Amino acid sequence: MTSIDSASTRSDRTRFTISGPMLLLGIGVLVAFVRVLAVSLPQRIVWGDEPFYLWLGRNWLTGRGYSFTGYSDIHHTPGYPFLSGIFYLITGNLELASDICYVLFGTLLAIPIYGLAKEMYGRAVGLTSVALLAIFPAVATAPALWGTLTEPPYYFFVYAGLLTALLAMRRETIRLHLLSGVCFGLAYLVRPEAVAYVAAVAAVLGLVRLSERRLLSRRILLSLLALAVGFLLLFMPYAFYVYLETGEWMVSEKAGVTFVTCLGLSEGNTRAFDEATWGLDSTGREVFFFSRESYDVSMLDVIMAYPADFVQLVVRNARRFIASLFSSRLFPYYFLPLIGLAFFQSAWDKKRLKGELLLIASLAPVLVFLLFFIQDRYIATLLPTLVIWLALGVHQLGQWLRLSTRNVLADHPRWADQFSGWASLLPLVATLLYFLLLQPRMIELYGNIGSFRPEHKTIGLWMREHIPADSVVMSRYPAIAFYADMPWEPTANAELDALLIYARAQHVDYFVLDERETRDLRPQFAALFDTSTISPSLQLVHMDPGAGERIAIFALNY
Repeated sequence: MTSIDSASTRSDRTRFTISGPMLLLGIGVLVAFVRVLAVSLPQRIVWGDEPFYLWLGRNWLTGRGYSFTGYSDIHHTPGYPFLSGIFYLITGNLELASDICYVLFGTLLAIPIYGLAKEMYGRAVGLTSVALLAIFPAVATAPALWGTLTEPPYYFFVYAGLLTALLAMRRETIRLHLLSGVCFGLAYLVRPEAVAYVAAVAAVLGLVRLSERRLLSRRILLSLLALAVGFLLLFMPYAFYVYLETGEWMVSEKAGVTFVTCLGLSEGNTRAFDEATWGLDSTGREVFFFSRESYDVSMLDVIMAYPADFVQLVVRNARRFIASLFSSRLFPYYFLPLIGLAFFQSAWDKKRLKGELLLIASLAPVLVFLLFFIQDRYIATLLPTLVIWLALGVHQLGQWLRLSTRNVLADHPRWADQFSGWASLLPLVATLLYFLLLQPRMIELYGNIGSFRPEHKTIGLWMREHIPADSVVMSRYPAIAFYADMPWEPTANAELDALLIYARAQHVDYFVLDERETRDLRPQFAALFDTSTISPSLQLVHMDPGAGERIAIFALNY
């Protein structure tokens, strides 16, 4: 136990020690149950980047290559495709494979979170952390609606890396340093921004050893080298693959293209984002995001060319970062006093200071998104750390209530014993109740963000029943082709004539158009819903009412 525990809480620690394993198992079952409910929500559909990862995993592990566009993919790292592909081989169902990954890794996250909290603050805080994690909306349920589903395995590997790094710092074993690097390497294969975590952890470990005047000792240098080797073992094979495809060594091929395409989003201009991402390249035969021309975009060159615009971008993103983080969607600002209580209720010793430096450093990697664009799912990786601190604050407030109740009822020992225990649980119960009541609001919020809607699944399933299975489907929303179980091509943001040339080059058979996308993003296609003016190159096959915004299916006439 660390110094935050006092003699007055020893009886509580003993009780937790006796019932701890069963209690932890019970909370783990709750964690899994909540995540099963999350993937069972009627608002849950496969959309956004999730189909890309699932198609890649299926094609890769069934011998069709690491591709879903006809050529090798380097935009999407292979971690989630591999994991989902394994479960696809077992189940034969892509959506179920993704759901299993969500539940499995969402549940496994409880292990490093419990380990970090217990190592830092004691068993009681560890159990409290996992209890809060079980139903914390932005970790438990919201990611099921974010359109990637990479979050659960990414969080697990990141926090497993942090736990092993904390243990490595305290136990000074080379093996733990190596394991920490491997965990961050696995996180990198899921999402490339994990490289920032291994850098932050290495910096903290180096700073701690420097403060101890042992940085240059042979054992410390070997330990830090083991951390780097563990990461590089996972990083280098994929980096070499990207090098073979692009001719350049890079941490992430997506950095340049993401920076350029997100400039519009940072200003709230979704149409500019759509044009930058899904506009045609110079050949007119491919959309920019999937074009090899996107490989040559240099983020640094753009910044150097427009330095004033870049500064404005960072300022806008910083404001959005704070507004997003301290909101009811992620971490409500009114929990900050509990974080203050966690930090300042008791004095720190050297051991705690070193551990806190590591946890504080775990917040820094998400700041890289200040250079791009701020979305909730981009910055939510830091939430488990905040949950640990929140758990410490909740626990300490509970101990204050317990001791205060005991002191107030000192003249009535029987009442003091009976009510003080219940009083200690009030902060935890109140916090859990708040998260429980917040769930419907969060589900409604993320289930109506405009980038997808249930009708995309409906129209896809209709196509599966009525359209030849080997047809190539062009749509802005990949969910449609996913549920149709057909090859997908993105609809280019271009004039109709240029779109048809592109579609023929991609061997498109059917064009699906959602009336919603013609409202703001692609008004040039609105006329297609007037059946009297449809291009002779298109034949209307089906028109779905789409809950007030129609969805049309056109066959291309060759």
